[in-house]
Amino acid sequence: MRAWTRCYPWVVRPEKWQRNAIYEAVAAGVDARECTFEYDDAAWRITHLPSGSSFLIQGDPPPYNTTAAVGDGLPRPSESFSWPRVPEKVQRWAEEVQRDVDTPDLWAELRRARGFLPGIGDEDLENTPFSSGAQAEIVEQVRQIKEFVRQNYSLSEAQTLSVEVKLDGIAGAARRMGRKDWLLMFGGVILSATLADLLPPEAVWDILAMASRGLGHLFGGGGGTPPQLHP
Repeated sequence: MRAWTRCYPWVVRPEKWQRNAIYEAVAAGVDARECTFEYDDAAWRITHLPSGSSFLIQGDPPPYNTTAAVGDGLPRPSESFSWPRVPEKVQRWAEEVQRDVDTPDLWAELRRARGFLPGIGDEDLENTPFSSGAQAEIVEQVRQIKEFVRQNYSLSEAQTLSVEVKLDGIAGAARRMGRKDWLLMFGGVILSATLADLLPPEAVWDILAMASRGLGHLFGGGGGTPPQLHP
């Protein structure tokens, strides 16, 4: 539970029209079904359950005092404003929560990718160059990934072109980079494609699974079947 840095003696319990206004403000930014709204004589509390983000309303209104917390961020107090500002601040908080939920944590995803691609983050993996045969395998695997993306995901022409340019860059890098550097580049490029809204998250894990099956043996893996998240 978050430790709130400010405490006010009491707050009037919200009337129905106020509760409805807060509901509408929450629903304008995030799925209200994922939230709770609790209130007593000390505070009104909105909590987004999946992320733990919260919005606290305290004070002796008017004025109202609020504290907003989004994701891993620190609580942000704000004070001394009248009722019409409350729904505005609630909606702004809800919109921030949705943005936070929609934004991938690339470092966390890279750690997760280690379960798919052998060698990612392995300090013992040598940064040796790829043989000509290994380079050819990478080119073929990239071709298969591009075909898979075209057939299974509804991307715009611009998105498809951007993804293919990134994949072609990955294939070309195998000629000049050692396998350890190349593997980190591959994971980073594929994961960052979600941040640029080029690929949906499920596509990233399908691509990593394909690469693990086709290229895992180049990085110390057996090339077996990794866990499947999407059929």
